[in-house]
Amino acid sequence: MADPEDFQAKLKVLRDAYATQLPEKLEQIEKAWSQLHRSEWDEAGFQTLHRMVHSLTGSGKMFGFALLSDAARNLEEYLKNFAQAKTMQNEEQNKHIQVLLSELHQVTLHRDARA
Repeated sequence: MADPEDFQAKLKVLRDAYATQLPEKLEQIEKAWSQLHRSEWDEAGFQTLHRMVHSLTGSGKMFGFALLSDAARNLEEYLKNFAQAKTMQNEEQNKHIQVLLSELHQVTLHRDARA
C-alpha cells in the first residue's frame, strides 16, 4: 500500500512545478494571440492557441488552480466561435479576448486552499 504522506509530498512537487511553469504558458498564449491578432485568418495558429487554452482548462483544477481553469474555460468557449466560423474577430471581440486573457493572468496566483 502506498504511503499517503509520500503521495501528498509527490503531488505537492507536481503542483509546485505546474505553478512555476504557468508564467511561461501564459506568455506562449499571449504570443500566439498576438500573432493571430495581426494577421489574416490562420487555421493552424488558431488551433494552436485554442489547444494551449484548452490545456489550461483541464490542468488547472487538477493542479489546484480552479480559478485559472474557469478563466481558461471562458476564453476557450469564446474562441470556439471563431474556430467554427473561421473568421477573424472585430475590434470589440478583440477587446473581449484581451479582457479574458487578463483574467487568466490575474487568477494565476490563486491556488485552491486545499491544494
